[in-house]
Amino acid sequence: SWQQKSYSTIANNIKNQKAHAELKTLLPCRYVILKGVASALYYSNPVLRSMGDVDFIVPEDELDNAGKELESNGITRVFDDEHCFHKNYRGHGFSWELHWAFPGVPNEGVPKEKAEYYLKSIFEDCVWKGEYSVPSDFHHGLILLLHTAEHITATGIGLRHLCDWAVFVNSLEGNQFVDMFKKPLSDIGLWTFAKVLTRVSEKYLGVSNKDWANVDVSEDVVDAIMQDILDSGNFGRKDKQRMNSYKFFYNADTGQVNSGSRIKNLFAFLSARARKAMPIVDRIKILMPIGWIYVSIRHLVRIARGTRYKINIKETLDVAQKRGTVYKELHLFEVES
Repeated sequence: SWQQKSYSTIANNIKNQKAHAELKTLLPCRYVILKGVASALYYSNPVLRSMGDVDFIVPEDELDNAGKELESNGITRVFDDEHCFHKNYRGHGFSWELHWAFPGVPNEGVPKEKAEYYLKSIFEDCVWKGEYSVPSDFHHGLILLLHTAEHITATGIGLRHLCDWAVFVNSLEGNQFVDMFKKPLSDIGLWTFAKVLTRVSEKYLGVSNKDWANVDVSEDVVDAIMQDILDSGNFGRKDKQRMNSYKFFYNADTGQVNSGSRIKNLFAFLSARARKAMPIVDRIKILMPIGWIYVSIRHLVRIARGTRYKINIKETLDVAQKRGTVYKELHLFEVES
């Protein structure tokens, strides 16, 4: 059974890599692959890297043309208003995510400005590896961190996220990582997170020791992050309450982990969702309570339809307390003013 599952996974990975290669002929504009094959190429055997969607980014002014080209080749749009940085498509046996913005970049503040500054040259700096247009080492590492930071605080990350980081950081030798990343990640507020992920990779995945990652990183936090991955990832043990718990400690606008009142944090989260769902509340502040009601009712409807998990308040608050305490040690998107 294990062998059959392994062969089936490898076959899917091969097909997925071919789908990534199709982008070269499908798109008439500049594009860069995000994660996917871009991550797989850092593995000693890329075909063994578990593959999912085909994610790629194009310049925003080429978005409409890129979408038309996909549709003209039998890849159809799947409408989903939830996403503010990509459009979903389906075709040729795979899901395609057409990005015009980068996942994980905060909605406001200095970290947003710095992240966008460092990412703006991605199309000029991208490289061709075989049939694939992929980010430079610097841009790939930054994209991985932004994506992982967003997921770990929300639904959680799986082992694949950690493996992608492990093989990437292990590909850089000596002071390459520090020279390339210390200042940009410090500017964005992800330097501590990079060190913690690297320490987890050293301890649990056998990555060679990196002296720069051992500074100011608690062993308890390293173990807690690994446990968090086991609790939330692809092991069939997902904690359903964590899907709601992040609303009590996570600031959806800044990407930071809030301390203080859980109720205050919840309303801050609802406000961020309301601004996204009803942009008018950002211009007319008095309408914000209507936005809270709207997004709350929308969530209850989704629970009734079975597309969202039911909420157990006590369990959710307990999980929120535990996760918030651990994640606060990551100092996500915290920068010196």
